[in-house]
Parts: sequence; structure tokens; C-alpha cells
Amino acid sequence: MGNLGNYQRMTSLAKTLGGPKALLFATLGGGYVLGRATEAGGKRAIKAWMAALKKRNTPCETKGQLFRVVTDGEDSGLKLGAGDEYRVLECDADAILIEVVNNPDNPYFVSSEFLTTISDFPGEGAGEVQTDD
Repeated sequence: MGNLGNYQRMTSLAKTLGGPKALLFATLGGGYVLGRATEAGGKRAIKAWMAALKKRNTPCETKGQLFRVVTDGEDSGLKLGAGDEYRVLECDADAILIEVVNNPDNPYFVSSEFLTTISDFPGEGAGEVQTDD
């Protein structure tokens, strides 16, 4: 009886569960539970993925706007002086891609913190709505 393999295991399991009908219902029930759990996990994963994608693709609020430098400063090899102007090309979290007006070596990546300290660039939370609580 050693050469029966999976058939022997299946008959032993059916005998343990109370017969072939019980094995069939246990298999169907287990498959249903496993399928529903996989479906729920998949829906949750898709929701999280869509939320992350939406957050990543949020538009840059300052894109295309022109800002004036009020204090001299230097960051990442870029020196800006009072009176200089720059335009925001793109932004991603704290990294801002700017074009300095009348500068042939454009564009530059700088931090939003640096731009906030030397110019009229809006700081953290500038686009957030304030609530009265």
C-alpha cells in the first residue's frame, strides 16, 4: 500500500472527516473561506496602492509661480542674492526644481526649507486649510 501516495492520504482524510461527502464539503468550505480572505486582502492592497498613487501624483501648488529672493543664500552649489527671481518647475516632497531667471545654468534642485528662508516661497503647510476648533 506504499505506492498509493496522495490517494491513500485522501482516503485517510475522508475517513477522519466522516466520509467522502464530508471531505467534499470541507474542501468547498475551506476554498470559499480562503477565496474570500484573498479577495478582502486584495481589495485592501488595491485601496492602499491607489491612495499612495494619488498622494504621489498630487500637483505642485507653486508650479509655474515666480518668487523673489529677499536674503542672500547658498544651497547645493546655487548662490542666490537679494533681488534674484526664480520660477518653480516641479516639486516632489521637499525637493524643488527651480529655474533662476537670467541664469544660463538652469535648472537647480533645492530644498523647500532653503527657499522659505531666503525668499517669499510659502513654508510648510501653506496650502493647508485652517480650522477653528
